[in-house]
Amino acid sequence: MIKHWIRGALTVAALVGAGSAMAETKLLFSTFFPQTHPIISKVMVPWMKDVEAATQGRVKIEMASASLAPPPGQMDMVQKGIADVALQYTGVVPKRLQPELLTELPGTTGTSAAMSRALWETHQKYFAKDNRYKGTELLSLFVFPTQHFFCLNECFTTIDQFRSAKIATTPGTAARQYGALTSGIVAGPAVRYFEVVSKGIVDGYGAITAPDIYSFNLAPSTKGMLELKELGTAGSFALLMNEGKWKSLSAADREAISKLSGAAFTARLAEMDKADEEALKKMAAGGIKISEANPALLADLRKAYAFLEDEWVKEAGTRGIDGKAALQFYRSQLRK
Repeated sequence: MIKHWIRGALTVAALVGAGSAMAETKLLFSTFFPQTHPIISKVMVPWMKDVEAATQGRVKIEMASASLAPPPGQMDMVQKGIADVALQYTGVVPKRLQPELLTELPGTTGTSAAMSRALWETHQKYFAKDNRYKGTELLSLFVFPTQHFFCLNECFTTIDQFRSAKIATTPGTAARQYGALTSGIVAGPAVRYFEVVSKGIVDGYGAITAPDIYSFNLAPSTKGMLELKELGTAGSFALLMNEGKWKSLSAADREAISKLSGAAFTARLAEMDKADEEALKKMAAGGIKISEANPALLADLRKAYAFLEDEWVKEAGTRGIDGKAALQFYRSQLRK
């Protein structure tokens, strides 16, 4: 009788243990990007599949059918547990994620993968002690390809043309950048540019990449693209998970996900570089004229934008960050 009881208890324990080992944690990923955007189809979806594989099916990330919050609210959404995983564009929350905005300072840019790696390394060295990600687990930081200025008609060749123009741009650094040139600024998330671009309310738009003009259906209204060369800018993003959800995962699963995040995740942005090349070719083939800013225009723009770097360094200082050293380090990483 006792032997049968022990054997039965052991069987139940084994079944319970097996059930625990196979328990599945489902995480909800919400994003404002369309699922056809390369950051989703080429970067996030493969990463989510790799997370499932690395955790042997114990952690599965599912995508919400629509964004559960507007672009500026993605981080709040994760902190509140409305979604478990999201991408926060730092440009639309400039006061909260100010350190990451160094990628938006006009200057030298690199590939998306190189800038992403450089930003993550800079964060680790200079920004990590800041408490701005409270309530979330920062899995990685990454940077989109170099942004350009797009024109609804012929692209500008002088700073005076910028001064008399109406320009759509994202908030924060980009809004101040173009605001230094004209009072005709229409600021908002790039995903909402279509409303003002398609109706011809603006003369041009900035703070956006070549692939974005197709993902956000801006190409039909676009006649030209202006490359700003050494005054390039790029948008940065944070990959976030709800802190409570992160802590609820087993140590083994957290370790598995960590190995796919951080610097390892930034390497995946090579897919965005491929998408950028493809979009530029598509633009040229589709009749969108690509031109480079002339030396005189670049010189005028450099003078107009000079205050942005000083402003960023000063604000970083209020957070206990050596802004000059951080910016120098970030740019040195791009040369590697």
